[in-house]
Amino acid sequence: MNNRAIKKGKDATIINIGDELLRGDIADTNSFWLAKMLFSHGVTVTKIMVVGDDEDEISEALKSCNSDFVFVSGGLGPTHDDVTREGVAKGVGKSLTRNKEAERILTAKYGLTGILLKMADMPIGSEVIGNPIGTAPGFKVDNVIVMPGVPEELRGMFEPIASSFRDDNAIMVEEWVLTDKPEHEILDVLNEAVRTFTDVTIGSYPYLTGDGQTYKVRIKLVSRDTDTLKRAKKWLEESL
Repeated sequence: MNNRAIKKGKDATIINIGDELLRGDIADTNSFWLAKMLFSHGVTVTKIMVVGDDEDEISEALKSCNSDFVFVSGGLGPTHDDVTREGVAKGVGKSLTRNKEAERILTAKYGLTGILLKMADMPIGSEVIGNPIGTAPGFKVDNVIVMPGVPEELRGMFEPIASSFRDDNAIMVEEWVLTDKPEHEILDVLNEAVRTFTDVTIGSYPYLTGDGQTYKVRIKLVSRDTDTLKRAKKWLEESL
């Protein structure tokens, strides 16, 4: 159960790219991490997509987005299946060109030449995002922010660019209420809380405890108003 009581500020779509994600070869940890970080910066993630290493699929995924920001990860290496640059360029309707700043970084810092300079190709007008951990630079074009799929590299690139999308006025705070009662027994209380605290988003999440037999419920409360959030938490704890 989840109500969406809060009017959102800026929103975002996350697109993770890689055949390995679709095959289940690796877990999609980037979406989990990005969603939490964007939430903490006042940006609400409204959609998460995973697409394969296919130029047209990447392009179509981008064209389907109507978010304020789109965060793309994966496919920025120099190998044959790294086609994110081409897909993003097609998706935003811009030509792919050799970015001089990115080329300078790759040649001067890493001594790269030849086919490896493919990593400097970006849609025309892109802003380079430096990679403090790995080799492949990211880039921002229009409202699309593109970063490598390696989790450590993506995380290292996030904070330096956060000021470009952070919304301090939209940052929300959260509280949790735990109950031993099963979800079907607390529906009336939850529904009353939703009606009473219209400035609070309330979500209930059942989970199985360590014994594998007992269910409990976590109730998450989210709001931009700390006082209202505290009142809602107190009301729920007393009502449960």
